[in-house]
Amino acid sequence: MKIGDLVKYCGWSKSSSVSMPIAIVIDQRNPDSHFHHRIRVMWVGETIPIQASALSTTGSRITTWINPKHFTVINNK
Repeated sequence: MKIGDLVKYCGWSKSSSVSMPIAIVIDQRNPDSHFHHRIRVMWVGETIPIQASALSTTGSRITTWINPKHFTVINNK
């Protein structure tokens, strides 16, 4: 995963049947460390998904630093 990748949010549950929101990775830190790797994403689309406010400190389209294990890369830059 790297800056500019299009990612799909998979959530904390692998059995979710709800449509998965899409985002773009806009920043990352410690990409070489599996344990410390964190990313920030900006949500894509007209309507902001509920995850945007849950994973943001200000309720904006950009998340705080989160673990990338909750996202799957769907398109590389």
